[in-house]
Amino acid sequence: MKHGMKDNHNLLTPEQVADVLQVHILTVYSYIRQGKLDAIRLGRSYRIIPQDLTRFIESNRTKNNQVTGGRKVRHA
Repeated sequence: MKHGMKDNHNLLTPEQVADVLQVHILTVYSYIRQGKLDAIRLGRSYRIIPQDLTRFIESNRTKNNQVTGGRKVRHA
């Protein structure tokens, strides 16, 4: 096995990423085009390394005060 290539069998398709994120596949392609989600281009198709998907998810996490605009949320 070559150095750094052990996870190649785990590459994700844009369709799989869309399923994980619960978004439309065109949204995944948009993230790739915008440079928000790193991908590998293979001919006319893309593959995403699982660690890059994890990094994308972590970079898009919000803190409670970002969601509420700094206001306290009242729970019933």
